[in-house]
Amino acid sequence: MGIKTASLLVLLTACVITAQDVLGSIDITEENWRDLEKGEWLVKFYAPWCPACRSLEPVWTKISKKGKDLDINVGEVDVTAYPGLSGRFVITALPTIYHVINGEYRKYEGGRTEDDLVQFIQERKYIDLESVPGWYAPGSYIMGILSWLFKISMTVRVIHTVLTEEYGIPAWSSYTLFALLTVAIGLFLGLILVLISDCICPTKGQTQPTPPPAEAEKESEEDKEKKKGNKKEKKQTKNGEEKVDKVSKGTGTEGTELRQRPKDDS
Repeated sequence: MGIKTASLLVLLTACVITAQDVLGSIDITEENWRDLEKGEWLVKFYAPWCPACRSLEPVWTKISKKGKDLDINVGEVDVTAYPGLSGRFVITALPTIYHVINGEYRKYEGGRTEDDLVQFIQERKYIDLESVPGWYAPGSYIMGILSWLFKISMTVRVIHTVLTEEYGIPAWSSYTLFALLTVAIGLFLGLILVLISDCICPTKGQTQPTPPPAEAEKESEEDKEKKKGNKKEKKQTKNGEEKVDKVSKGTGTEGTELRQRPKDDS
């Protein structure tokens, strides 16, 4: 009995090892992508319909089997199943390979053969590559927002295919519906932003307090007194100018009389 149980255990362990070899690389999903920040990883982003991804598949299978020898984890992401991850990692071409070590992300741009990938890991060639900056890293808030936008776009695409293929709605009517929904959502969000901005930063007309009536009356009385003072000064200046004119006129007549007297005596 002991020999039979031992042989069964050996068979089970062999089955587990072969199953791991058949499974190949680890599937990265929305739930477990944070595991990439632990240890060293090679991650492939692919799509089932991509011809270049299909040609890379046998090489990737060999690399995944050598993962233990290279002391590295090998994973892959199906961008059609997880569009949020394609937005989070900014996947613009397929297939795309990322090297991750201790939370530092680097995009692999070398050869796609087995030897190239093995040398890249063994010779630590990733040190020569610049890591993705913090704000551009998959775990940043900006990439999180971009991930949600990719999810929304994929949802819209699925709804469009359902409306056009299953319900037979024309494509132009589906586009019109999405355009109207986009405008309505934009107006609603704009209204919310205006309300928030008015609450946080009110306009100048609302912030300037109106002066109390007592201060307004005081200012009016002071203005009246100033006006009265200005009128008095103007009157004084006018009176002074009139006196000067009279004096100048009087001196002019006396001079003529004095000049005319000697003629009468003669």
